[in-house]
Amino acid sequence: MTGSILEIDNIGVPREETPESPRELARIMRELHDAGTPMAAVGGGTKLHIGNLLRSACVAVRTGRLSGIVEYEPDNLTVSVLAGTPLLELQETLRAHNQFLPLDPPLAERATLGGIVACNSSGPLRFRYGTVRDMLIGIGIVHADGTPTKAGGKLVKNVSGYDMCKLYTGSLGTLGIFSDLTFRVQPRSDAVATVMLGYVSLREALEATQAILRADLTPDALEALSGSAFAQLTGDAPVAPWVLLVRFGEADGAVRWQVDRLREIASAGGGKIANALGTQESEEFWGRAASARENGNGAEPLLVKCSVMYKSAPDTGQFMADLGDRLQARTLLYCHCGSCILYGRYEWPQGAYTEDVLLREIAALRRHCAAAGGHAVVEKIRSDVKRSLDVWGYQGPAIELMRRIKHEFDPDGLLNPGRFVGGI
Repeated sequence: MTGSILEIDNIGVPREETPESPRELARIMRELHDAGTPMAAVGGGTKLHIGNLLRSACVAVRTGRLSGIVEYEPDNLTVSVLAGTPLLELQETLRAHNQFLPLDPPLAERATLGGIVACNSSGPLRFRYGTVRDMLIGIGIVHADGTPTKAGGKLVKNVSGYDMCKLYTGSLGTLGIFSDLTFRVQPRSDAVATVMLGYVSLREALEATQAILRADLTPDALEALSGSAFAQLTGDAPVAPWVLLVRFGEADGAVRWQVDRLREIASAGGGKIANALGTQESEEFWGRAASARENGNGAEPLLVKCSVMYKSAPDTGQFMADLGDRLQARTLLYCHCGSCILYGRYEWPQGAYTEDVLLREIAALRRHCAAAGGHAVVEKIRSDVKRSLDVWGYQGPAIELMRRIKHEFDPDGLLNPGRFVGGI
């Protein structure tokens, strides 16, 4: 246990616990449960801004010492790790066997595997490889009363029964704290290339992605950035109002063929080829790109995530840009072209806008997304505004089911109280 050095959304943490083994994690949680003490898991601390405000101060259960490789079988393409293991530490181990875990969440240099799974955090590589749920095949988790549980296994195969790994993924530490995790991994590509294409609008960039897919190309990632977001990421002047980033990873000959084919498609479709990067440059570039929306310039930020249908994405992007104009904010927009998830990062001088103004603009954005068949989540905003806001914005029929599950796993409501959807 250490002194109080942590705050979660400005709510003080009275103390911290730092277990060094799954058994010690279970003991600590059992003691906290018996004392009726709320608790919150903290890994690398990269996602503490996600979710509603905690209803009460929690003891932070830090998993940083719960770190290391438990078992690695390169021939089976599986690896088991303790939950506090940093993602980059695992990637270095896998690299020695020419393998990798295709997860690229924001701030991967600090993010732990347990935190990544708890937040269901992913990045551009989700286009080809899927999200955390597609790679996680086994877990060890400790419930609120200190009871350890296992789910899944260490083999990549179908099993009967409920897939509990998917239930815990994205539960934000409200159903238990991970002790260990097992993933399936992938072979590394022999070569990687990135092509940057400029377009006058998000609509044209999205139409280009459809042309790419119709041509039977197999990109690793397809991301569209507004000119301002591209300029912040690269330090270069924007080449167009929107830039489409296309990444390929395969055998060297296959990568070169796809890049040449993409150039033909871009020329026919009016895309302006801004740049092309080789393997080393691409890997460095995408490492920065995955964290771009989390990195600001010190100004007060608002970060929103909007999920809409494909046909509505261009209009939603324009609505998000107009919101920035109304707030006179520095506006950076990002779009996962495969899933039509858009992120908007807005920055302005500290305290420039009152709570009422920000709540009104967020409500307008949510109405737009609802009309577009989607929803909007507020990922980051200052604490005094969050106090008056349900950041998730979801009031659908699944909430009652989620509450029943929460009650089964944590009847006393001690794990991350109030942080999840519906105040769970």
